[in-house]
Amino acid sequence: MSYCNYCGTPLKSGAKFCNHCGQKIEAPAVDEAVARPRTENSRSELKPTDGNKFEMKNTQRRIMNLWVFLLFVFIFLIFLPGIIGLDGFDGGFALGFVSFFMVIMSVIIIFIYRSRAKQLDSILSGEGRIAVWFYHPDEWTRFVEGDFAEDKKVKRTIFYIISGISVVIGILLTIRYQDILIAEIVLGLIAFVAVIAFVAPYFRLKKLRKSKPQALISEKGVIVGRMFHLWVKLGASLDAVCWNDENPGTRMIEFTYSMPTRNGRDQQIARVPVPEGMAAEAQLVFEYFARITGSAEDHNGPGA
Repeated sequence: MSYCNYCGTPLKSGAKFCNHCGQKIEAPAVDEAVARPRTENSRSELKPTDGNKFEMKNTQRRIMNLWVFLLFVFIFLIFLPGIIGLDGFDGGFALGFVSFFMVIMSVIIIFIYRSRAKQLDSILSGEGRIAVWFYHPDEWTRFVEGDFAEDKKVKRTIFYIISGISVVIGILLTIRYQDILIAEIVLGLIAFVAVIAFVAPYFRLKKLRKSKPQALISEKGVIVGRMFHLWVKLGASLDAVCWNDENPGTRMIEFTYSMPTRNGRDQQIARVPVPEGMAAEAQLVFEYFARITGSAEDHNGPGA
């Protein structure tokens, strides 16, 4: 299959204009290997011994398999009261109800991670691949530290907003119904959100520190170290792409994507550092996704 030299969109045989960007096809469309800004870091000292190959285990499939095991455990627990002769009023009904609820949750989680595992397999196989970058250890360290600082800032900002809103609503409801239990529930909610806001960034930091210094960008999502971000299937979508220059010494492309949850759409940000000497290729990657998302961000690119 041939592709547009300008934006990388697949072309119909004999096409004179790209049906995506409108660019005139003045020369034979290039082969898939050079069509889009699909790049693999050319710095030879960073290439793995197997020939610059991106390697990663399918962590999503491992999570899915874990929940398949838990599914059978919960199914067994549903029937456990009858097996051991546990009376319903002595905890049998409670155990059965909780186990049944967890069976439903397990099925949902397995379905979600099965879809993610299939998409990750296709990405790792090269489908829709745009770029593969590898990093020097010092580049990776700067990125990890910068990502940690950004993640802490975002999580804590969300915590302060949620806490402020919860406190106001809690005070109003406590005054209205004269029930101290409402205040206790609000404090419990704030404590729960605080744990997520102040602890989650450290788990992310630990995961990135143990990752290989590599990133893979595809049409379906990105992999940064061991962090997998997917914006296709299950209602997810890529919403915007922009540059991040806040971390000294490291420029990043930020992919903002969202997915449906019970409380609306949950927005996430995938940060991909630009390796030293790869600014031109990073600009091509940025422009490719900027056209897809219609992002009205800075299009001047690195070093502008």
